[in-house]
Amino acid sequence: MSGQRSTLIAVAVALLFGLLLLTKCNEARTAGAEARLGNAVAGAAVESGQDAVQAAGAVSASETAYDSIGRQNDAEIRSAAGAGEAVPAAVDAATRAGLCRRAAYRGDPKCVQRAAP
Repeated sequence: MSGQRSTLIAVAVALLFGLLLLTKCNEARTAGAEARLGNAVAGAAVESGQDAVQAAGAVSASETAYDSIGRQNDAEIRSAAGAGEAVPAAVDAATRAGLCRRAAYRGDPKCVQRAAP
């Protein structure tokens, strides 16, 4: 009986250690998966931030180019033959209102008095 009891105790201890080892391995594997997931999320956040900065830069560059073209057009119109001739008041007001809605002209003294759109 004593031999069987010792064997049963040894088997029970071995099973207990086996279960403990299995649990620790599972915890280690879960921790590794969580770490990989955390790294992937952090990497995705960095990429998303970089994309946002690039998109904002592209929009800003596009707006700058668009406003530059508007200023160039304005200069060419004002220097064209007949530019000094009288323009009907309603046409002049509509033209100025259109220009003042553009960012490039918002600081112009002729636009400051107008309300923002």
